[in-house]
Amino acid sequence: MGTTTSIRDKVLQSLLGRPGPVCSVYLRLEPRPQQVEDARLRWQRLARQLTDEGADAAAVDALARRVDAELPGSGTLVAFAAGGEIRYAAVLPPGHRGDTADADFAAYGPLPHLQPLLAWRQDHPAHVLAVVDRTGADLEAYPLGGTEPIRRTVTGPDDEIERNAPGGMSQGRFQRRAEDSWEHNAVRVAETLTGVVSRVSARLVLLAGDVRAVQYLTKHLPERVRQQVSVRRVSGGRAADGSDRVRSEQVEEETRRAGDEQTSGLLRRFAEERGPGGRAVEGVHSTLRALAEGRVETLVVVDDPGDRRTAWFGAAPGEVSERRPAAPSVDGTPMARAPLSDVAIRTALLSGSDVRVLRPDADGAPAHGIGALCRA
Repeated sequence: MGTTTSIRDKVLQSLLGRPGPVCSVYLRLEPRPQQVEDARLRWQRLARQLTDEGADAAAVDALARRVDAELPGSGTLVAFAAGGEIRYAAVLPPGHRGDTADADFAAYGPLPHLQPLLAWRQDHPAHVLAVVDRTGADLEAYPLGGTEPIRRTVTGPDDEIERNAPGGMSQGRFQRRAEDSWEHNAVRVAETLTGVVSRVSARLVLLAGDVRAVQYLTKHLPERVRQQVSVRRVSGGRAADGSDRVRSEQVEEETRRAGDEQTSGLLRRFAEERGPGGRAVEGVHSTLRALAEGRVETLVVVDDPGDRRTAWFGAAPGEVSERRPAAPSVDGTPMARAPLSDVAIRTALLSGSDVRVLRPDADGAPAHGIGALCRA
C-alpha cells in the first residue's frame, strides 16, 4: 500500500538518470469502496492511452498491479514505470493543487513527466509541527516534499505541572514551582525542536497546544532559529479532542501559503534581474543556452498542459538543443526528442539546479513560459 517517499532531488535524479522510454501516471484515488470502480475505469482509460502511445505491456501491467494495491485510497498515485518495473511511486496526500477531478494524467515518452510532482513538492516546503503542553511535545518533521513525517515525542525533566495545589500561604510557592517546571520542560522541547528543524532544513514551524506552553517554547527557541524560521500557530492540542482533522487542514493551508510566498519571492527576484546585466534569462533559446552552460540557479517553467513544444537532449545533462543536432550525443547515441519542459527540468535537476513550476495564470512568469535565474 501507499509508498510515501520524500520527493528529494536525489530520488528524481536517479529516475532521470535511467534510460527511457518511461510511462508517467497520475491517478486520483478513491477512499470509498463504492467509488473504487470509478477509479478503475479511469485507470483503464489511462492504460489504453499508454498502449496507444506505444508503451510496452509489461510496464502497463506493473502499473495496473500498483493501482490495484492502492485502492481504495485517498490522494493521488504518482508512478513511473519502464521495462516491466515501477521505477518510482508515491501517494500524494489529498489537498494538493492538482488533487481535482481532472488530475488524471498519463504519458509515454523518453522522459518522465515531473511537473505535477514538483508542483506538489514546492507546495510542501520542509516544516515541523509541534503540539505542546506543559509536560512536553509531539513533533512531526517533514523534509522538503515529505509525505511521511519523522516523529519525536519529547518529555520534559519536571513533572510538577499543577499550580492549583494546597492553597493558603503555600499557594505562591507551589505556583512558582509549577511555573518553573513548565519552563524547564519548554527548554527541553526547544532544544529538541531546534535539532529537528536543522535535520530537515525547515523554514517553517507550526505550533499548536497549550497557550502558556507555546509561550515558554517560543521564548526559549534560539535567536538564530527565530530569525531563520517562520513560526505560525495552528489549533488543537495533544489530547484526543477531535481537533486532528481541523489542524491537518490548517497545516496544509499554512505549508501551501509558505510555498506560495517562496514562489512570490522568486518572481520578485526574477523581475529585479530582468534586463541588460541582470541574472534573469527568459524564452526558449536563452534558457536552454544557460542550462547547457551550467549557469542556472533556478529554472522557472509554466505548467501548461497545452504546450506542444519540444527540445532535444543527449546523455550528458548539458546536451540540450532547440533543434535536432547534426552530431550524436557524447556517448555516441542519437539525441532524443521530448517535451520542452521535460527536457529543461531534466537538465536542471541533473545539474543540481532548483526548479520552480508556475501555474499558467501566474503573474510575472517568464516570457514564453520558460526562464531562469542564473548564478552570480
